[in-house]
Amino acid sequence: MEEPGIDIEALKKLDTDGDGVQDGDDNCPGTVNPNQADQDGDGFGDVCEPQPLPVDTATTLSVSPTPARVGQPVTITLQVRNVGTAPAKSIVATLAAGGEFSFESHTESQGKCAHDAWCGLRCQLGDLAVGASATATIVCVPHAAGSLKLSALGIVDALDHDADSSNDMPTYRLTILP
Repeated sequence: MEEPGIDIEALKKLDTDGDGVQDGDDNCPGTVNPNQADQDGDGFGDVCEPQPLPVDTATTLSVSPTPARVGQPVTITLQVRNVGTAPAKSIVATLAAGGEFSFESHTESQGKCAHDAWCGLRCQLGDLAVGASATATIVCVPHAAGSLKLSALGIVDALDHDADSSNDMPTYRLTILP
C-alpha cells in the first residue's frame, strides 16, 4: 500500500506559533510575531533574528628586532585579546617558529606555556574577560640567515565558536641576516 504524499499547501496554512499568520507567510513561524517586522529585510523576523556569536578573540604576533641577526636574541610576542561581548573561556595559543632557532626563555602574562626545542610554543592562557588580553613572549636565537615564516594561533579551546576567525591566525615573515 502506497503512503499518501505530504500536502505542502496544507502545511503552509498552519499557524504553528498561533500569531494569526499562516506558516507559509510567517517570517518566524516558531515565534509569535503578528506584525512580521523584518527591519533588515533578510527574511527573518526581528524577534527570531540570528544573533551574532558573542565570543571573539583577536591574535597578534610581533617580533623584535627586525631584521634579526644570526646568533643574536629575537623576542617574539604573541598576544590574544578578547574583542567580543562575552568572556572567552579556556584560551589556547600556539606559535610555530621552525627549526632555525634555539630556545632561550619564555614568559606569559597569565596561564602556562610549554616550548619545544625549535621555539615552538603552546600556551594554556585561561579565561579572558571582555577587553582583556594575555601575552606570551619567547626569546630565541636564530642559527641561519634567510627568511622564516612565523605562524600563531589563538582560540577558545573548547569548541571555538568565534565570531570572526579571520583574526585568529597571524603570520610574520622574519628576515634573518648573517
